[in-house]
Amino acid sequence: MARPDLVTTLSSETDHVRRALDDVRDKLNEMPEFQAIGDTTQIILAEVLNNVVEHAYRFQPGHPIEVTLSFAEEALNCRVVDQGVAMPKGKPPNGGMPEIDPNSPDDLPEGGFGWAMIHMMTDGLSYTRKDGCNELFFSIPNTLN
Repeated sequence: MARPDLVTTLSSETDHVRRALDDVRDKLNEMPEFQAIGDTTQIILAEVLNNVVEHAYRFQPGHPIEVTLSFAEEALNCRVVDQGVAMPKGKPPNGGMPEIDPNSPDDLPEGGFGWAMIHMMTDGLSYTRKDGCNELFFSIPNTLN
């Protein structure tokens, strides 16, 4: 990965996730060539970081999450590292959409859409677990280039 343009470490708490997302938004707003993917970046990072807080750290506050963003002409490269519980089966969920019964619109599933969005909106999604750390890498294509 190229030299990081933004590295931030946050704690496994929802208010820290919100502040980190604000920092990322501010950085993207400073870069006109990346403003077109600002909303996509916010959606993807919010889903990933909230998954870390909820699943890797099981809502236990005070644990580190490191986010590294590297800006390349064709994409925003993202790396998220935590020391929480490993992903089941050593890989991210497959990204399939949850089953929806068209005859029961009031019974929509509570979750299951996040990983589908992540898979659809990113390239190069990869996950590794090494030395007690989870590392998720993905790129968000820059739609202006």
